[in-house]
Amino acid sequence: MRQLILKIPKGNKEEVFKAVEEFEGKNTIFLPNDEQDVFIIFLPNRKVNNFLKRIDEFEEPEINLIPKGVITLYPPASESPDQVADVQPKSPLEIYLGGIQSVGSVKGLIGYSIAAGIIVWIGLYTTTVYLLVAAMLVAPFAGPAMNAALATAAGKMPLLKSSLMRYGLAIGIGIIASLLMTLIFPLNTLTPLMVEISHVSKVAIFLPLISGFAGAINIIQSERDSLVSGAAVGILVAASLAPPVGLIGAGIYLMDWEVVWSSVFRVVLQLLGIHFAATLVFYFFGRVTPGGVRFLKGNKILTYVTSVIVLLGIGGMMFWQFSQPPFLRKASMNTELTERLDKELNKLNDIEVINKDVDFTNTKINDRPTVNYKVTVLPKDSTVSEVALKKRIIAHLKNNLTYRDEVLHEVYEISIVTE
Repeated sequence: MRQLILKIPKGNKEEVFKAVEEFEGKNTIFLPNDEQDVFIIFLPNRKVNNFLKRIDEFEEPEINLIPKGVITLYPPASESPDQVADVQPKSPLEIYLGGIQSVGSVKGLIGYSIAAGIIVWIGLYTTTVYLLVAAMLVAPFAGPAMNAALATAAGKMPLLKSSLMRYGLAIGIGIIASLLMTLIFPLNTLTPLMVEISHVSKVAIFLPLISGFAGAINIIQSERDSLVSGAAVGILVAASLAPPVGLIGAGIYLMDWEVVWSSVFRVVLQLLGIHFAATLVFYFFGRVTPGGVRFLKGNKILTYVTSVIVLLGIGGMMFWQFSQPPFLRKASMNTELTERLDKELNKLNDIEVINKDVDFTNTKINDRPTVNYKVTVLPKDSTVSEVALKKRIIAHLKNNLTYRDEVLHEVYEISIVTE
């Protein structure tokens, strides 16, 4: 329930009470005075927006909306548990106004972007994973992401422009901060964590879609109905953006364009996916539409055109990902090649596999992506020499370990151990 304080010209008491009853208001308090009538009204969250539209029929109403949950108890007392448990999503008006209020200052955005860029660079440089999590907490990406989706759902160009500007500012500052840190503490090569993060999975699209969905749901739900904190959802949104943003700066310094482009791909894909999923949630579940929010006259054409552009952008990114050599699918190919490696090694009966690993490197040999197969085996026949056994294993893998039509340069690292 939400509490509203309403001031309207005298003589409209009965009409207001009828409107309150129509929109399921409870425990209404009427405070008459000489110039205006004052009402303290408690309405279900979902009814606030339409109630205010009805109140617009009266001359110059003054409204105070308190965006906090209120528990209303009314007869019969036996139904009190059900009354308290009735937690509804926020009204479209509150969702939209809340988004505008969360814009905050540009100075704060710049400060947090610099901090996030430095922290993520330190995490990548020292291969410290928990620092990446800290950067996700600080990175100010969730606010612009959700506001841009709100603007698209509501058809409001000014909010969309300001959100995209803040998006670009936050990402650009993060990249510059990472680049400056690399200039101050020069890198000669990528760290193992940088290499790992630079690898993109073929299922990368699912993370931004889930992030956008979760972020929008968190905003729409009433505070007592949310099972996940806003900070946790913010981390989910930033998780897909902060590491690649920091990696772009280091990649530019090293002039490793494969790393730069894979990181740019991830950033753009995350932005488009988050925007599309959040827009759908705001539009269909939050009912934030061009004509569905009081005080707002949005542009339906903007909603449809922007959504189509974002959807086409996602399609273009996916086409780029799957039409290229493994450059944008290395993370998932690692898993698939490991499964193939395990299958082929199990066909060799004279060895016991101790360990196996597949790793893509960022080094190209003969202009082909390089994949390194690392295998540790225990021979079952001790009379066979290590050299002969290695040659046999490598020959078997070369003849049978194929991966679709991908052109890869394969490197084998076979270790023989004894009991």
